[in-house]
Amino acid sequence: MEETKQGLLQGKGATLGAHTLHYEMEDRVMLRVLQDRANDRGEHPWLICDLKDSLTFSEGWKLVCRIGGALVRDGYEGSHVALLMRNQIEFMPSMHGTHAARGVAIPLNAESRGAHLKHMITKGDASVIIVRDEFLERITDLDDIGLVTKIIVVGKAPEIQKIHKAEVVSFEKWIDGVNPELPGELPNWDETAVIQFTSGTTGLAKGAICTHHYFYLASAILTDSLERSQDDILFTPLPAFHVAALHFVANLSIHAGCTGHLLSKFSPSKYFEQAAQAKATFSIILGPMAVMIEKRTENVPEHCLEVIFCVPPPPGIENFEQRFNIELLWQSFGMTEIIPLPAPRHLLSDYPPGTLGHPAQWVEYGVVDDNDRLLPPNEIGELVFRTLIPNAMTTGYYKDPEITVEAFRNFMFHTGDLAFYDQNGAVLYKGRKQDRIRRRGEMVGAMEVEFIVLTNPNVLEAAVYGVPSELGEEDIKLDIVSSKDIDLNELRIWCEENLPRYMVPRYIEKRDSFPKTPSERIEKHKLQDQPLTRPEVADFEGNK
Repeated sequence: MEETKQGLLQGKGATLGAHTLHYEMEDRVMLRVLQDRANDRGEHPWLICDLKDSLTFSEGWKLVCRIGGALVRDGYEGSHVALLMRNQIEFMPSMHGTHAARGVAIPLNAESRGAHLKHMITKGDASVIIVRDEFLERITDLDDIGLVTKIIVVGKAPEIQKIHKAEVVSFEKWIDGVNPELPGELPNWDETAVIQFTSGTTGLAKGAICTHHYFYLASAILTDSLERSQDDILFTPLPAFHVAALHFVANLSIHAGCTGHLLSKFSPSKYFEQAAQAKATFSIILGPMAVMIEKRTENVPEHCLEVIFCVPPPPGIENFEQRFNIELLWQSFGMTEIIPLPAPRHLLSDYPPGTLGHPAQWVEYGVVDDNDRLLPPNEIGELVFRTLIPNAMTTGYYKDPEITVEAFRNFMFHTGDLAFYDQNGAVLYKGRKQDRIRRRGEMVGAMEVEFIVLTNPNVLEAAVYGVPSELGEEDIKLDIVSSKDIDLNELRIWCEENLPRYMVPRYIEKRDSFPKTPSERIEKHKLQDQPLTRPEVADFEGNK
């Protein structure tokens, strides 16, 4: 059969803007940007944590240099440094301080423990761990910490001096007396800056390798596309060990020369109150968080928030915007591995929720079938990308060559997401490949069902996924977290009234909470592993 279209499509969305192009490609290293902010905005607040602990750009730069100098002094120049902390004032300086020692930072999920924590420490070849005091016990509980020979405790001074073969020392004591100047040359733009472990839906976490250029680009392109400036105040309750808060707030604030607020805990009922206290102009949250904010906020205080970036957008976007007097932005696409559609300040008009927008002009993209053949407009397939400038995305997965080859097969990065593009080249999202449920000949998007279920005023959170069916294919299971004691029979009737028949869940279960990734995504694979025969599960089509 003759091929009618070969290759990928050229993106026609965002261009590289003024902040991104401010430095020549070989000079694009975040440390250089932070050093410049310390020189031209030195006394301006850079980071504020929990509305109280703060660092100016000058203070932040000096702390970065002291951390880098301490690493070099102790023989850890070029080493891998794991960071196990919440949103706190030492987190970002520890990351950039690792880079000042030409090392590789490994930000860890603050909720990690046991086998998951051990996997990231050992797989990432960490030699040093900088850890929040309350998390130290998790490391002592591990039977192996791999190559780690130094553990630095932030907060209360440790009572123990050794864990396995690693020396344990207080953070303050460790950096005491270190010269607050850069200990050596800046790292090269193409060297590895970060190993970012992804919060995958199944299996052990993979470590995406990010160069300094990609680390720089990820926040620079957002500074340009979102039109942020030094007059902004950024705000998020998302964790900085995850790419959303890291790129949208912590590092974006360096490019723009503005202040970034990080909260260590998300409180739906206090979100707008805290944003008002911070005098925030911009925030980033996630769709499930927006639903909880809307349902738990009793009184909306006067605030300065103009824009909230939120994906996926919550049900009833216009109601949310009107009630809270803000503008919601939701067209974008990004992963740990690549950010090919940076969030725009202005949405494409006349497109429904689920629209990602136009890929940037520095990427090629497409939607392919199972044989990696480009599909025509309006046909659903897997979304793939390829960058047109070097080191503009992950270079692979650390110590996982087979997974790397599979993800980059046929010279395209495979996202694992389903989408289609229209005649104008705009991309519309249709969910994860593994988040699609085949039921009685119909393909059901879990997100589509969740979006509708969340319009029920008593449902705070919802997770929809496929479970084995005795008829073959799959049945649909709906798990919820509710705002009050909800009758599952009534909810089932509500679903029948609000969903197409083939989307109505057979199983419904009420839970107190969901297991989640650092980005607040529900870990559905953990729910799927639990038996359907448990008494908590209501089966509305079985013989009970």
